[in-house]
Amino acid sequence: MASAFSIPVPKQPRQPELTRDQRLRIQTLFFDANFTREQICLQTGYTYKQVCHALIHRLTPQKQRTGRKILLNTPQRKRLIQWVTASQENRETPWVEIPSILGLDCGEYAIRTAFKKEGFARFVSRKKPPLSEANRRKRLDWAEEHKNWTDEQWDEILWSDETWAQPGRHTRTWVTRKIGGEEVYHKDCVQSKYRKKIGWMFWGSISGRYGRHRGLFWEKEWETINEGSYSGIIIPIVDDILREYPDLYFQQDHAPGHASAFTRSVIAAAGLRIIEWPPFSPDLNPIETLWDDMKDYIQEHYPKVHSSYKRLRAAIQEAWDSITHERIKELVHSMRERCQAVIDVDGWYTKY
Repeated sequence: MASAFSIPVPKQPRQPELTRDQRLRIQTLFFDANFTREQICLQTGYTYKQVCHALIHRLTPQKQRTGRKILLNTPQRKRLIQWVTASQENRETPWVEIPSILGLDCGEYAIRTAFKKEGFARFVSRKKPPLSEANRRKRLDWAEEHKNWTDEQWDEILWSDETWAQPGRHTRTWVTRKIGGEEVYHKDCVQSKYRKKIGWMFWGSISGRYGRHRGLFWEKEWETINEGSYSGIIIPIVDDILREYPDLYFQQDHAPGHASAFTRSVIAAAGLRIIEWPPFSPDLNPIETLWDDMKDYIQEHYPKVHSSYKRLRAAIQEAWDSITHERIKELVHSMRERCQAVIDVDGWYTKY
């Protein structure tokens, strides 16, 4: 008996599916240009079946993108940036007021979107000492004069300053809560606000060569620091330090009690060697960073606010004693970078 068998017929290769743009082209040729199906096949190279399928299955309309449109074009954004960077007053202007000032037919959202596209945002302004043009020039000249000093030269400076220390936190507190207003005033998301916290004035001195020198609590009965109290209390301490370490030069800022003619006459009479200091330049004094270190220490180890001067004094002393010679040398040896930072901004404000 003969066995039955069949010869396999090769299948036609499956044509790739047309893309949306290709189907749109077919429909445009057929409905708008009045091409026949055969003409479309010749024009595009698609098969007759592909053309028929594209004409039967019409395209699904694409949804329009929702949301607000960016109303400011590139020239308008450039004008916006040119205006806002022209002055301090313009930078402080609330965004909601900008459209009316510049005559733009848009709202605050368009202004915010334009700033974001140009790499700008709204931030809290940093606080720095006021600088006049004359003081800016003095800062720049001083930085230029000292930019090439070596670490060994900076180590010969006896840096000094005062700070006001308080119990508890000295930085902003961040909390994790729900987005929106539901938990804004949750008891675990609110920081207590005290009408008046206690505090203590503390004077300190350091040098890169010898580390920490004297630290002094400004006693309550001494009242404010003025030329008389400063010359009668601080200058004798500095005199003792420089007699013990005669290779050091004394540095102080231009606070009224420090820079008065009377104080300068006392310093001259004592024969203290000093380094001239530019006005309004806490960013050039490395001891300023140590004050932040001390307050960070108090915040970490004694975060609770209290009203005990005894506890506060003990915490300040502990924070002062925690400062290492290595940390002091690190800060003192940053003086070349600090000088260069002043030069880079032409005598204006720096990150320090």
